Amino acid sequence: MPRTHNKKRNVGIIYEQIINFICGKLLEEDKKSAETAVSIIKSHFKPNSQLYKEYKLFKALATTHNVNDQLASSIITEAKKACNNMFNSDSLEKEKSSLIRELNYSFGRGVIFEEKVSDYRTYATIQTLLNEWRDSSNNFDKTTEYEIKLHNSLTKKEVISESKMPISVDPLTYNIMKDKFNKKYMPQLNESQQGIIKAFISEDEELIVENYSKLKKSCLEVLNNYINRCNNSILIEKNSKIKSKLVSLDENDLSKENLQKFLIVSKLKEEILGE
Repeated sequence: MPRTHNKKRNVGIIYEQIINFICGKLLEEDKKSAETAVSIIKSHFKPNSQLYKEYKLFKALATTHNVNDQLASSIITEAKKACNNMFNSDSLEKEKSSLIRELNYSFGRGVIFEEKVSDYRTYATIQTLLNEWRDSSNNFDKTTEYEIKLHNSLTKKEVISESKMPISVDPLTYNIMKDKFNKKYMPQLNESQQGIIKAFISEDEELIVENYSKLKKSCLEVLNNYINRCNNSILIEKNSKIKSKLVSLDENDLSKENLQKFLIVSKLKEEILGE
């Protein structure tokens, strides 16, 4: 018989719950709890760990959409092979138990698992399949049923709403969180930085890249004009180094680290213009 799905041992659900918990604590200005949660992620999702390997495979299956039937079938076949070759099931279960124990010890029993997640059914389908594929005695009919569900998820066209939310909360909670952020941080940011932050929060990848590209181009123009007008050799050398770093920035990098870099770029442009 197939295993019963246990959301507390679903790697995708656990990871998203921790991320949502971190976001909530940052908004509550509970930096200590947020940092503890980040430390737990770094400790348990190391690149050589079984948890990390399962999460990478899980994420690939959960975030892939809009592919044709043939490619979807190939993805499922390769994922099934990976399950048979990549994992040590005993080690994986021990790592999950260790993660759950530390989460319960650090934040209280079950607190993390109260966080809501997006697309719970798809996450449950994927974890059930990962479990069944690793089990040589799996139920063929049940596994086939879930593979069909995953196939449908892989081939469906992803619809992005105008108000796509960064974490899985109801609209009222999301608006309260957004208002808190706006009141606390937006007055400290220039117009360009506000646009970058809003795009990042909305998870609109095209808008993020567009904002980064425009900012990089405009800042390079401002910097070039400044260098051409400057008569101070020391300042010219300093700004030439800054220009080199600016040119090397990747507009397609959607990481938080890159967000911080482009916020600095926006501030640099503001200072050069004397705004």
